[in-house]
Amino acid sequence: MLKYFIEFFGTFLLVVALGISGDPIAVGLILSAFIYIGADRTGGHFNPAVTLAAWAADEIPSSKISANIFSQIFGALAASAFVWWISGTTFVTQPDPSTTLSGFIAVEFIFSFFFILVFLYFIYPNRRRRNPVYGIIAGGILGACYYITEPYTGVGLNPALNLGYITADTINNGYSYYHLPVYLLTPLLGGLSAAFVHRKLST
Repeated sequence: MLKYFIEFFGTFLLVVALGISGDPIAVGLILSAFIYIGADRTGGHFNPAVTLAAWAADEIPSSKISANIFSQIFGALAASAFVWWISGTTFVTQPDPSTTLSGFIAVEFIFSFFFILVFLYFIYPNRRRRNPVYGIIAGGILGACYYITEPYTGVGLNPALNLGYITADTINNGYSYYHLPVYLLTPLLGGLSAAFVHRKLST
C-alpha cells in the first residue's frame, strides 16, 4: 500500500508545485526528490506514460499498471482541487493559439519520447541507480522539456497532470477539455516508442 501512496503523493506534489508556481525548475526538483524516495519501491514514475513505458519495456509486471496509474490520477485530481481551493482559480493548461494541431501533437510526442527514454535509461535496469545523480538527471530533463515546450503546447507530457488540471477547469466552466485527447494520448504513444528504443538499447 505504501508504494501506491508514494505514487499518489508524488504526483500530488508535482501538480501542486506547477499549479502554484508555474515554474519548471520547481517541478523538476520535486520529481528528483521523489525519484530518490520511490525508485526502489515503485520506480518513481508519477506519470501514466512512464508507467506504461516501464511495463512495455518489461521492467514492471502487468499487475502494477492499474494501481500505479490510478494512484497517479487520483493524486493529480486531488492536487488540482487543492490548487483551486487555495488560489481561488484553476490552473489552465492549453497550447498557444498559434499552435497547429499537427505541431501540438509533434512537440508532445517528441519531448514525451525523449524524457521517458532518459528516465528509463537511468532508472532501469537497477544497476544504473548506482550513479548518484540519476534522480537529478531525470528531474532536470523534465524541467528542461517543460521550458522548451510550455510556450508552444502548454504544460503536457503527463496524462495524469493534464487530466487533473483540465477536470478542474471544466468544472469551473472552462474549455481546455478540447485539448485533452492530445494531452492524454500523445505522451502514452511517446512512452511506448521510448520503451521500444530502450529495449533495443538494452540488448
